[in-house]
Amino acid sequence: MLAADGSDNRDQWCLDNWGAVAASVAAAQQVSLGVASHQLAIADALRRRLPRVAEVFAAGAISYRLISAVVARTRLITDRDAMAKVDIEIAARVQQWGTLSAHNTEIEIDYWVDRYDPAAVRRTEYSARGCHVDVRDPEDGSGTAWLEARLLATDAEAVDQRLDAIAATVCENDPRTHEQRRAAALGALGQLAERLVCGCEDPDCDAAQKQPSAVVVHVVAHEESLSDDTPARLDGTNPPLFDKPLSEVTWGEATAPTPPPTNGPAKTPPAVLLGGGMLPAPLVAAKVAGTAKIVPIRHPGDAPPEPRYIPSALLATFIRCRDMTCRFPGCDQPAQRCDIDHTIAYPHGPTQASNLKCLCRQHHLLKTFWGWRDEQHPDGTVVWTCPQGQTYTTYPGSRLLFPTLCRPTAPVTVRVTPDPDTTNRTLAMPRRTTTRAHNRSQAINDERRDNEHTIQAEAEAHRQKQRENAGNDCDNAYFPTHPRPPSNDDDPAPF
Repeated sequence: MLAADGSDNRDQWCLDNWGAVAASVAAAQQVSLGVASHQLAIADALRRRLPRVAEVFAAGAISYRLISAVVARTRLITDRDAMAKVDIEIAARVQQWGTLSAHNTEIEIDYWVDRYDPAAVRRTEYSARGCHVDVRDPEDGSGTAWLEARLLATDAEAVDQRLDAIAATVCENDPRTHEQRRAAALGALGQLAERLVCGCEDPDCDAAQKQPSAVVVHVVAHEESLSDDTPARLDGTNPPLFDKPLSEVTWGEATAPTPPPTNGPAKTPPAVLLGGGMLPAPLVAAKVAGTAKIVPIRHPGDAPPEPRYIPSALLATFIRCRDMTCRFPGCDQPAQRCDIDHTIAYPHGPTQASNLKCLCRQHHLLKTFWGWRDEQHPDGTVVWTCPQGQTYTTYPGSRLLFPTLCRPTAPVTVRVTPDPDTTNRTLAMPRRTTTRAHNRSQAINDERRDNEHTIQAEAEAHRQKQRENAGNDCDNAYFPTHPRPPSNDDDPAPF
């Protein structure tokens, strides 16, 4: 594992040694810091806790999915002897589990964990720790996104009822299906709205008035995209077959072959959610341009540096729209959530477009405190060098759809050559109240303690049931307390 000098003194840094190593992994694999940290946790577990299983994985005999499940389900084992026995048992059988479902794989792993350390079995009540909400942009350019969530059952029921209630606030002539109105209702919740805007296009409809939004969504678009008159048909209706009412269509027109769809590029270029997916121009014109505040993006050209540390609103808008996301390799944190970083630290480096870029707070700290170096070109290209010497190049997020934003700006003139070891730091490293290792150990101990209480309660309930059913061993025969071992019998069933 990579480590930095003095890393023992950095355990309480917000971006600690683990985070710094994960950042190196993320840059090398072009993945997010979270994904890299998960991979690092699996690698650490294979090396320290599951060496036999690691050998099977290194031989290519099992998948990464299986390895992830084994590491997760054995996480609570704290006794070394028990861990070694579970490692041996699973390594001998894991190759047979490749075709099992995720649930059945967990059952197989849990059997061996329960056999050697019952308090280490991951129990269902800890599913709440897996609650999450994830928004993923599709790659089809449709202007939609995937939203996946795992909630507490009570919260999910509340959201379900609220979506139905908001979906019912439109009139009966709204063209959308119920499911599409529920999806729109989720967007309304995000905008703190109490109702939907009806899509019936009736000016007298009580629900047709748009509500002001308390949420700002940043969209970068070409000027012509805001006036695109192509119909935006995303509300449950197919394009009309005829350009006049059906009552006026003749028999010959109705039976004529349908012309093939027109292929080719869109009439106007799409827009982009800042740090998100693409939006087709008709959707922007229909859904955004009518009520949105439109702010022109001005390219600074050869403008001289600004005479202060914090860039003006005009320059900051250009930097965020040019970069769109954090500029560290593999990071997709939206630009509006990022710091604007001076590539060459101020005051040695000027406040101008060629010396400014977007960095999320984690990667801003990484650059400032963990020895990463960056070089920025006038077109916004950034070349990163990690402490181990590898280099990675990132380009502005606008390069593909808005190339004019990447036209070179005035080159940087350094006032005084800065010493890398004495660079003026404008960030202070936040500190943890407890170390990452302590937090992990505490979480494991808490879960084990709750498991032990559950086991004791189940055992007492079982003993009470035995006392009530003295002389009847039917329950023990058909409902054992612990899971039965996996069957090794390959013979077909006798029926």
